[in-house]
Amino acid sequence: MMIMCPWVCYLVAEGLQLSGIVAICTNGVFLNMYAQHNLAPDSQRVLKLCYETVAVTADQIVFLFLGFGIFAFNHPYAKMGWGLAITAVLNLNFARFLNIMITTTLVNWSRSETKIPRKMQFIMWLAGLRGAMAYALALKCAIDLEIGPVILIVTLIYALITILGVGSILNPVLSHLDVKRKEVSDIMQED
Repeated sequence: MMIMCPWVCYLVAEGLQLSGIVAICTNGVFLNMYAQHNLAPDSQRVLKLCYETVAVTADQIVFLFLGFGIFAFNHPYAKMGWGLAITAVLNLNFARFLNIMITTTLVNWSRSETKIPRKMQFIMWLAGLRGAMAYALALKCAIDLEIGPVILIVTLIYALITILGVGSILNPVLSHLDVKRKEVSDIMQED
């Protein structure tokens, strides 16, 4: 049930011409809030392992699509120009910076104890999610809009830069800022 539910939500949303990706995310939040606690501990561990396996496999497939997508298709580089690519990368990073800073400031105002430190805000800006959803939306734009192919190539360039560039420097930056992952025992004690 926990594995089939997100898939069924995706199919229903796509059938109604709504966002299947948003349906999966919303479904995941509700499953975590309501259904996860009704499972036995052994079932939770098996389900977590299953989800992680599917996630890693899907990530690898998306990275393959991104890699092939930048070189395999006939993209309108002449229409785009390098100025657009550079401006898009700068604007996207600035917008992401504003989004992270405003959101985390609002969250920190509402919290009394567990505030998000500046180091973590920087890491959220630097290493946040990018790639799969943007690529899926850009592919949809490439089909639906006249300017869609340009949106697709800018998205692919940005994803390539951030995945290869940022992904390459992320571990040294995390080490330098002394940002560490919580241990499993610490997480279990919080619950």
